[in-house]
Amino acid sequence: MYKLLTDEDPRIDKLRNNVNECLELAYRYDLVDADLEARLKRGDRESWQANINELVVAKLMEEIFGIGCLRWRPQGRKKRVGEFELVLNEKDIPVFVEIKTVFPRELEKLEHRIIEKLSRYAEQVPIPTCLNVHIQMPGISESFSSKKFKNYLTQELSALNSNVLGKNSFKLPDYKDNSTGLHLKIETLQITPRKDEKNCHIGIIGGEARSLENEVYIIHSLRKAYEQLPRGKQPCLVMICPSTAFPIDEDDMLNALLGHLAVRFYRHDHKPVTKPETFRQPDGFFQPRRNRKVSVVGLYKGRNVEKRLEIYHNPFAINTIPDSTFMDMKMGVRQLVKASNTEMKWLE
Repeated sequence: MYKLLTDEDPRIDKLRNNVNECLELAYRYDLVDADLEARLKRGDRESWQANINELVVAKLMEEIFGIGCLRWRPQGRKKRVGEFELVLNEKDIPVFVEIKTVFPRELEKLEHRIIEKLSRYAEQVPIPTCLNVHIQMPGISESFSSKKFKNYLTQELSALNSNVLGKNSFKLPDYKDNSTGLHLKIETLQITPRKDEKNCHIGIIGGEARSLENEVYIIHSLRKAYEQLPRGKQPCLVMICPSTAFPIDEDDMLNALLGHLAVRFYRHDHKPVTKPETFRQPDGFFQPRRNRKVSVVGLYKGRNVEKRLEIYHNPFAINTIPDSTFMDMKMGVRQLVKASNTEMKWLE
């Protein structure tokens, strides 16, 4: 930060000016308190980047809707606080805005913390067994239920014949913790415990975090944001700010929000009867029976691109934001809106 603001290299003038404008906005709204100062002074890049992104998005909203459109630190769910509210006019309910920066290593760090807890909890189960545990999905935090996990292991291992444990491999039912989204695949290993062994151990553990695509990081960030959104009739916007190794693009967002693209073939007597059709699988964040508090998801693409902001409307949202909100403006914005019950379309 110090080097950025004092280095005389003209090549970073644009970035320096952008940071100066963000800090000016923070002072203008009286945001420079002990909490913000502490977060900006942290040595890690992620804390600094996340805080700057909040100010960058706020600055963009002011450019679009005018000075005075922001109301900072609104009350969210369970006493949590959002970034700001977007006040469009005096008649409408303001839009609750939550900003999430997507970092490339966040899930890997979470997975490591989960591994440590799984190993510790397994050792508290008094059934000598060696397990192979695969983290299919780490969820949103490492705060899964230790009691539930230990009860699950005790019940499933007790149901197996103790005489064959270690001599054969047995797949256990998948373990899922709905409170965090943790999903595990577990099987026993063909390793005979020592005679003095009294507890369960995890011999092999692996996970999917190191091979995850961008859309999984997007969904992970959206789930964390969802926990902070207020109840009631207030529309909500979740803004995604990428800081990943590979840029987040339109395909990543469509896969994350609407589901992965697939092809359906119709055949009769081993011959195609119609042309193949494409469709979205039901694995996206936007769902008809859940995640409906999110009105729109935004993607901030950076200050040096023509279309700096993409808006994706949730077709199943309880509280919608009109398409016209992001249309009458000078700034470059693309938005994906609901065209019918089965189709979405781009407005540019």
